[in-house]
Amino acid sequence: MFGKLFKREDQTKHEKQVATVQAPGGAGKGEKPRDIHAAVGRELVVTYKEDPDWVWKLKQVQKPSAQGKDIREFRAYDASMAAGRGVAVRDFGSLDNHPELIVYHGWLNKKNNDVQVVAGMGEQQRAS
Repeated sequence: MFGKLFKREDQTKHEKQVATVQAPGGAGKGEKPRDIHAAVGRELVVTYKEDPDWVWKLKQVQKPSAQGKDIREFRAYDASMAAGRGVAVRDFGSLDNHPELIVYHGWLNKKNNDVQVVAGMGEQQRAS
């Protein structure tokens, strides 16, 4: 009895994971906000010469990319700026109507930590 119960629960978890990974690049809303990925933060500090104290306070949302199963598209944003504007960021799609909040975006290969970072609208506003 318990074997079937746990097996079913494991199968349900697996089905959810497969559905998340196989979502086409533009269709899924993505994952919930989390702390900025180490490879992304390192790129911002080293290449873009950003203040480390500011960088590690950033949050990021991501979604699977159509480029491969280990590739994620990401958007980095300042959570305090989003809260100040009354924008609740729940997933990648939450920032579609608020490009001014995206300070950096790009893609991340979670398998080998390869990253491509591009400044977003929010960074351009911050610089001016």
